Amino acid sequence: MTPKPPVAAPSLHPSLQVASLTRREENKVIELKRQQSYDRCADAMRFFSECSAKYTISVVWNCKEHKNIMNECLRRANTVDDMDRARAIFLDDIKDKPRTLI
Repeated sequence: MTPKPPVAAPSLHPSLQVASLTRREENKVIELKRQQSYDRCADAMRFFSECSAKYTISVVWNCKEHKNIMNECLRRANTVDDMDRARAIFLDDIKDKPRTLI
């Protein structure tokens, strides 16, 4: 039985080739991205907040359109590509700093 030749490694997106983040660093990236998303969707969130302040139980159907707009904005602001870009920016920022992988 002859051994099979080695299989070439699949090519990954450039930002995924360097992705060696610790859990703490990954959480920092997620928190930074979340804050950017909130900043980007501040108007939609404010409109939903103002609408929901007027109602109690009926907020579910009275503010449905505002909620959908807010959720759609947040969904568009949190794509996989955006997360990859945030990781790449974070890695560029810390590339010269000493890191512990614990």
